[in-house]
Amino acid sequence: MRLKKNWEFKRVYRKGRAVVSRNVVLYYCPNGNSYNRIGFSISKKVGKSVVRNKIKRIYREAYLRIEEKLYKGYDFILIARKPAVDVSFQEACKELFSLCRKAKLLQKKFLK
Repeated sequence: MRLKKNWEFKRVYRKGRAVVSRNVVLYYCPNGNSYNRIGFSISKKVGKSVVRNKIKRIYREAYLRIEEKLYKGYDFILIARKPAVDVSFQEACKELFSLCRKAKLLQKKFLK
């Protein structure tokens, strides 16, 4: 599922925590549900719409790859930074995995 409403984003920013990498910032917050939701925030400063949508597609697919390894019941917001323009899919997967590990969002059986 996705975060769409402005108030949902504001709640995650206000109550959540953040972990930072070179390409993205990951905000996360418990949502009280049995499923995770994700939202994307990419500024126009990062690039034109084609570039922003490409970044969104790459990170959405990277999130889907690691989704079953995460604890359930969280809202996530990924904020792309300018260096994310040049990121490959493999780099995005590794980066998102390491951010989730840093935030202690991975289930114990997937920590390696």
